[in-house]
Amino acid sequence: MRAEKVIKTLLGNAAGVTALVAQRVYPGVVPQGTALPAISYEHVSTVPLPTLTIGTNLVRTRIEVTAVAKTYAAQKSLLEEIRKALDYQRGTVAGVEVVSIMRDSSGPDLRDDDSGLFWQSTDFMVVHRET
Repeated sequence: MRAEKVIKTLLGNAAGVTALVAQRVYPGVVPQGTALPAISYEHVSTVPLPTLTIGTNLVRTRIEVTAVAKTYAAQKSLLEEIRKALDYQRGTVAGVEVVSIMRDSSGPDLRDDDSGLFWQSTDFMVVHRET
């Protein structure tokens, strides 16, 4: 839950993101009927990393962040703002000691012609300390 809290906080504090989605950043999936564009984020995995310091655990958590929009251009603009808000961040965020956040892989461009939705996900690797 720590890495998810970090992602939500950084997205909520990024002017470029909030200009596009206001506070429409959701854990899991974007609820039906939500105004678009919007963002969802989900925990994918957590892997402990070896450390020499007793009393703290260093972990790497993969968080998938998905941009959902009504046009392809809006989806791409939102993804760029998400990248700027999250990539290469570090320090204490929402009470969590973040060693680094780095973009990992991006999924395919997806669309649903019937509903007029466009979406794409990007995974971010959040390295942080657990006490």
